[in-house]
Amino acid sequence: MKKTFSGYLKYLYLLAAASVSLNVYASPDGSSGEAMVRLSGHIPPRVQAHAVSLGALNTDEHVHAIFTLPVRNQAELEKLIQRLHNPNDEYYGKYLTSEEFIEKFAPSQEDYDKVINYAKGQGFTVTGTHDNRLLLNTSAPAGTVEKAMDITLHQYEYKGGRKFYAATIEPAVPASIAAVISGVVGLNNAGQWRTHYHQLKNNATSNASPSGPGGGFSPHDIAVAYNLTGISANGAGQSVATLQLGSYLASDINTYTTTFGLPPAKMHNVLILGGPTDPTPNGETTLDAQLVLAMAPGCDLYMYMAPNSNQGVVGAYNKMATDNIVKSISTSWGLGEDETDSQTLQTQNTIFMQMAAQGQTMYAAAGDNGAYDDQNSTLVVDDPASQPYVVGVGGTTLTVDSTTGIYLSEAVWNDREGSGGGGVSKIWPIPSWQTAVATTYSKTNRNVPDISLNADPEKGYAICLNGSWTMFGGTSCAAPLWAGFTALINQELAANQKPPLGFANPKLYALGTDPTASAQVYHDVTSGNNLFYPAGSKYDNATGWGTPNCQNLLQALIQGSTTPVQPPPQVAPVLKISMTHAGPFRKRGIGAYQINVSNTGAGQTSGPVAVTVSLPRGLTYYSAYGQGWVLSNSNQLVFTQSNILKPGASYPALTLYVVVNRQAQSLLTSSATVSGGGSASQTVTSPTQITGF
Repeated sequence: MKKTFSGYLKYLYLLAAASVSLNVYASPDGSSGEAMVRLSGHIPPRVQAHAVSLGALNTDEHVHAIFTLPVRNQAELEKLIQRLHNPNDEYYGKYLTSEEFIEKFAPSQEDYDKVINYAKGQGFTVTGTHDNRLLLNTSAPAGTVEKAMDITLHQYEYKGGRKFYAATIEPAVPASIAAVISGVVGLNNAGQWRTHYHQLKNNATSNASPSGPGGGFSPHDIAVAYNLTGISANGAGQSVATLQLGSYLASDINTYTTTFGLPPAKMHNVLILGGPTDPTPNGETTLDAQLVLAMAPGCDLYMYMAPNSNQGVVGAYNKMATDNIVKSISTSWGLGEDETDSQTLQTQNTIFMQMAAQGQTMYAAAGDNGAYDDQNSTLVVDDPASQPYVVGVGGTTLTVDSTTGIYLSEAVWNDREGSGGGGVSKIWPIPSWQTAVATTYSKTNRNVPDISLNADPEKGYAICLNGSWTMFGGTSCAAPLWAGFTALINQELAANQKPPLGFANPKLYALGTDPTASAQVYHDVTSGNNLFYPAGSKYDNATGWGTPNCQNLLQALIQGSTTPVQPPPQVAPVLKISMTHAGPFRKRGIGAYQINVSNTGAGQTSGPVAVTVSLPRGLTYYSAYGQGWVLSNSNQLVFTQSNILKPGASYPALTLYVVVNRQAQSLLTSSATVSGGGSASQTVTSPTQITGF
């Protein structure tokens, strides 16, 4: 492990060093008296290669640039994060406060002031400072930026007509500034972060599950499918955050919580750089909020809302880290690793390190284009799901019992709408917690995803958007559900006087590599592929470890070890049927039966209960006289009861009258089968002698 960690640390240093090239030269105008150092990593090469230059950017157009600074004592920070998440270490769970992080690892105030003075001296306006001193927000006309950094900014047109600006060469700064900064985010605005959801029209369905409007999964359906019904926690006392680059309607959130009987949502909006530029309610923003609340309706939900830009994204993440209010975070906005510049990737990584040191759990949707996340023919994974301090969340197709909603099976989500993201990072080396996984596709680079959840739009989630119910799928749905589930985990950990989950991957992988615990806490998805990587036993690059058996996973995390947990208590209803001959006959040729259906289980029925009575063949005529019975074919009579049956209760006794042809002097042996509401089918046979003709 030490060797792997050292290799990872070396890689980070190389990545940081890559931002400062050996291209040292005199100031272009000779005025500074100091050598200039040309940085690197600020040009998105693949995007610019597929765009057409429209010429120089208007020199009056304002450029919002963020100077980024590296952490101090990076080797010590990396080692500390490992210790904080090692159950056998004395530092386990003793996460840093924001103040402690700043004291130990933030850039010095002297270096921060040096960058501020440089920016102001070059004509930049400082528009924002940050407590952790990792970022410095500035703004200046393009002409000022070009002169200060010895670059030329061009405007480009990308496929589809989208326009953006970017530098044609890497920026240069004085050597004294190059020594204290990592680089600059915002010298291009090529990155337009994508959502990872798919919206479908409502499905017409008569199934009891999924039971949400239009046939989508409701909070109750999710709980039944993934074994959450035995968990009493609801997220109370916990805070969850989502990154949002779009807007939402509070009325949609209220409709969702009211419809499903959830407590009123406790929403908190945090605006970054003025917030999203488009006021139109966004499907991503809306579904993220509703699905967090589906899992953790009692939590406080913080919506960190920013413009759709690299500056907005890193600014929002940094605010989450410096606020340190939330311990569970989700993002469903991403880009292929090759669609942004390395400075943005490195800046995110630094912020995610701070989150990990503070015990914050970060989830990210792994993308909806399978192994080809940049929507081309190149194998690419999604950022930030591939980041080493982020839990990447893939997608599956979930199948449940249409009557009971109980989990049946899962496969890799892969259909005409999309496929769950996954593959191998081309940026980040394999982390120490992943090297012990025998089935990883790569032994040298970070593998994605880590875990999954249902993401199939055809079997999606009921979401209220713009006042109407619709159905959503995509890994955008899976990530906020995991964040909400983590709020439940943290609530239970707190009740057991234990620290929050923190960076989850070391624990999730420890459970996955334990052969006994893995089978208890994960649904191993072994069917399908994500357009390239196949599912397989245990870990794979299509679904990671699979999906959670939530109650078992929660218990394993509370125990703090890989000790196998007991199966959860039976909370589904268990239906029992009795059938007796109710004679004497009311008149010649009519046989009477009394049928009783009772619930002996711990849970109540959630949908229609069907009773089918099969009568013996050979009789020439049957007819059902009991109210509600229907003759379905030549020898079956069906009764459907849709009222909820609570534990220990019974339906009113049903009486079935069967007319038998006078010539049929034979033994009538009938069997009745009951199904629905959460139980397996049960069959009872009742022999009855036909007499009295």
